[in-house]
Amino acid sequence: MSWFNSLAGKKLLQTEQSVIESLINDKFGYFAIQLGNYDCNFLTGSRIATHLFSGGKYQNISFFNSALPINADSLDLIICPHIIEQTSSIEFFNELYRTIIPGGNVVFVSFNPYSFAGLRKLFWFENVAPWNGNFISPNSIQKSLIDAGFTIDEAKMSNYQLIFNDKTLNFNESLESIGSRWLPFFGNIYFIVAKKMETTITPIKPGWIKQKKISVAINKGHL
Repeated sequence: MSWFNSLAGKKLLQTEQSVIESLINDKFGYFAIQLGNYDCNFLTGSRIATHLFSGGKYQNISFFNSALPINADSLDLIICPHIIEQTSSIEFFNELYRTIIPGGNVVFVSFNPYSFAGLRKLFWFENVAPWNGNFISPNSIQKSLIDAGFTIDEAKMSNYQLIFNDKTLNFNESLESIGSRWLPFFGNIYFIVAKKMETTITPIKPGWIKQKKISVAINKGHL
């Protein structure tokens, strides 16, 4: 059973959904896909026409994340909730870059290793997702995205709660205020919005060399 099915896990998914919706509400296009086996619909507020889901109760397509069976330059938006905790190979980032259209976006959310969530993973040794995954720092993920060809549009931290009790829905606003102000890089989760930017070849008009006019003097007397 995934931890995300617990009360605390469901509450965190709701928080993530709210943040992701704010990050994608200005994104338009034809095709958006949500990766991962989650019952939470992160595309609810998306203005993109067609929504695809690779898992969960909304699933309408199935494939392995490491090899997306999608044509190149086909997707306008890809949502990756906690995917990089299970797979963060360069092949995965390359596949994201291949399938997204120029100007399209990929949105990541993942646990921050330098947080209360990171402490839980370090000391509790739980063999259940997401705690059995690999928590990777946002700086490392941003570097991998840039190496794959993306640019980073936005990055932010969220959730400074004591993430140790799975049977509570308590949310301490004071912790959020203190964390966001004094410990901004130690949120339990982080969000990254990456964009595929491809340089286009701009045709340059040839600089024609104007030849000087040659004046020809005609001696009418020899015609």
